[in-house]
Amino acid sequence: MPENSEPVGTPVPSVLFSTLASPRRRHVLRQLLERDASVSLTRLARNVAASEDDVERVYVELHHRHVPKLVDAGLVTRERGGDAVTLTDGGGVVEPYLELATRLANVPEA
Repeated sequence: MPENSEPVGTPVPSVLFSTLASPRRRHVLRQLLERDASVSLTRLARNVAASEDDVERVYVELHHRHVPKLVDAGLVTRERGGDAVTLTDGGGVVEPYLELATRLANVPEA
């Protein structure tokens, strides 16, 4: 049974922006939004690590740091003892904020 399986609303702004501060978490959310289905943590790690050549390290970081933060924010669920990560209803409303965070990440600092 998925953790945090009850639908949630949009997270409060401080939680949302704190969560989107990480490029890896933004990448995970983009992957889930594009697929509109559960994605294994292994596949997410492979996709995130495509430019880093260290899938195992990325998997460990996603497993212990980034996915739990996304779960705590109510944006994704993760099967207990499983590998599947799924976007929640709350995660579905994050797309405009994700696009904004991506655009702002590409703006040079003044």
